[in-house]
Amino acid sequence: MATVRSRQIKKEDHPPQRSIAKSLVLTILTLLLLVVLFISGQLVRREYSFHPISGTSMSPTLTEKDMVLVKRRNPIHRYDVIAFSVKGEDGKFVKRVIGMPGDTMFIRNDRMVLSIGEQGDFETTYTFHLSPAVAEKFQDLTKIPKGLYFTTGDHIDVSKDSRTFGFVDKKEIEGTVQFHLPSVIRKQANSE
Repeated sequence: MATVRSRQIKKEDHPPQRSIAKSLVLTILTLLLLVVLFISGQLVRREYSFHPISGTSMSPTLTEKDMVLVKRRNPIHRYDVIAFSVKGEDGKFVKRVIGMPGDTMFIRNDRMVLSIGEQGDFETTYTFHLSPAVAEKFQDLTKIPKGLYFTTGDHIDVSKDSRTFGFVDKKEIEGTVQFHLPSVIRKQANSE
């Protein structure tokens, strides 16, 4: 019994120590994890951005204080919701693409008739009332020029869109809206 007791005393006198090799491996793994997280964050920031929605021009799809995730460098299709800048205006606009490059159109008395049919035969059309300045600018066009898009808000009665500021240049488009976080969910998350 004396032998067993002396071994117990030895263990209590000298607590186990982590080897230098294990400490070094843990340190390297921790640094590697931090580097991977940093690089992932940079890649996500390069491909995506978040924007808050202000105003009601996209109701009911998007409402005041919703947050949207915008994917950059994404192909643009008709009816996509896009985020873009407008020269002379503050902030980002978020609107729906209605007119695509090459779509046939004509202007009559501040109204634009836009053909979205396959061959520009005006079987499927939209009609928009334009501001006088935009109608004058579009007067001589028969097609939406290459690299330009016609956008509107979903709540068309209150939306400031291509009807007031003209076409949106592809260079000014940040990307397409991929996802939105409704303000109701965000309010619940913040209150918890």
